Formats: sequence, C-alpha cells, structure tokens
Amino acid sequence: MSRNQVAIAISVFVVSCGGMTPRIAPSTDDASITVRVRTALLNDPVVHGNEIDVMAQNGVIFLRGQVHGEAEANAAIAVARRIEGVKDVRSELQTNR
Repeated sequence: MSRNQVAIAISVFVVSCGGMTPRIAPSTDDASITVRVRTALLNDPVVHGNEIDVMAQNGVIFLRGQVHGEAEANAAIAVARRIEGVKDVRSELQTNR
C-alpha cells in the first residue's frame, strides 16, 4: 500500500468510528459521590454547605452538622438525593434555630 492509501484507510476508519466514542459514566464509588454531594451543597444558594459534613457508605449519604432551620435541612437532603449514584440519604442534621 502506498502512503496515500494508508492515509485514506486511516481516515475512513476514524470517520466510521466517530459515532462509537465510548461514554464515560460518572463514577459511583463512595469517594466521588461524597465529592459531588459536597460540591452541590456548597453551590446551593439555600444551604450553608461549609457547615455540613458529608459521608458516603455504599451509596448511602450521611449528612451531619448544624443548619439554620428545617427548610435548610430539607434543602440539603433534596440536593443530596439529586446526585447520581446516591441510593439513600440519612440526615443527622441539627437545627440551631
């Protein structure tokens, strides 16, 4: 095969495989779930995420810490439940108001 034929063959192969790009699924191990939940809590406008400890065990999230009322506790639980890979949320949040 000449160089041009090799180049054409490679180009055809690459183009034909274009729709077969593997998708990387989000990691569902406890460490990555914990990071995603913490990040979501820190970015939520209602939740004071820096006051909440997050731990994951087999996909179950445990929330501990102080919050400023039931509304914030409920918001934190809802945020955690929305994260892919979370199987359940257990709240041990304490309200200080």
